[in-house]
Amino acid sequence: MSDLECVYHDRAQLGEGVLWSEREGRVYWIDIEGHRVCRFDPATGMNDSVFVGQQVGTVAEHEAGGLVLGLKDGVYSLDFETGDLGKWCDPTEGDPDNRLNDGKAGPDGRFYVGGMGPDLKQSLYCIDNDTTTYRVLESGVSCSNGLAWSLDHRTFYYIDSPQRVVWAYDFDARGGRLSNRRVVVDSRGGECVPDGMTIDAEGKLWIAFWEGWGVRRYDPDTGVLLEEIRLPVSRVTSCVFGGADLDTLYISTASVGFEEADWLREPQAGGLFAVKPGVKGLPSFRFRAAP
Repeated sequence: MSDLECVYHDRAQLGEGVLWSEREGRVYWIDIEGHRVCRFDPATGMNDSVFVGQQVGTVAEHEAGGLVLGLKDGVYSLDFETGDLGKWCDPTEGDPDNRLNDGKAGPDGRFYVGGMGPDLKQSLYCIDNDTTTYRVLESGVSCSNGLAWSLDHRTFYYIDSPQRVVWAYDFDARGGRLSNRRVVVDSRGGECVPDGMTIDAEGKLWIAFWEGWGVRRYDPDTGVLLEEIRLPVSRVTSCVFGGADLDTLYISTASVGFEEADWLREPQAGGLFAVKPGVKGLPSFRFRAAP
């Protein structure tokens, strides 16, 4: 394992949603409360951003070019170079107490994104390839977070953070549907909360833990904790494999609610971190629009 490094020191309020772009060789990430979509270039160390004017919960790539965002009031396309936004749909249907949170493009080319808001009143949605049709896949959630698919794409892993477990579902790629929910990782009883998630090339889950000071690797077949990467930051939010060989784990963090004493304890909070954990990841999926 290589040494952990803060590759971009940004005091992001709520850094989240790290995404590796293979076509650009850069890392996209977001600052939810800063209303920013950011792009970090590991080759130069430079970071640029686009302000989107509202809370942004996640970012994915579009197969045809550009990005897909989950914002406070719906799903949008974004041209990062121009900053142009185009609204597709609003699965929360204008609910002012809700906003879209974590999401990803799936192996079927659809966009999967969940809500965050009042307890047990949110949902996980599937945005179909026509960009406007959406369906509720799971209801009764509070803070929709980590999503990942198994290596054979037949299992979908999902986190509703307050539940403190990872659920697995049978995944129907043809219809974009879920069934047979069960618990595969149980972190109840601890003080930290599971947040963002990714999967490696060996089929193991990497989970960022809010107030957990790190990222943990689990075997979803047994629920066993395999290893942990500690960070100098308590609020660890998401992770993704990137780099030319997909062997670098990029990790986002947050500083929301920090006071002076917190900054003295965690001066790198809100930064973007990277480490080579000794295992490779998989390419991120892209949204594919219907022909």
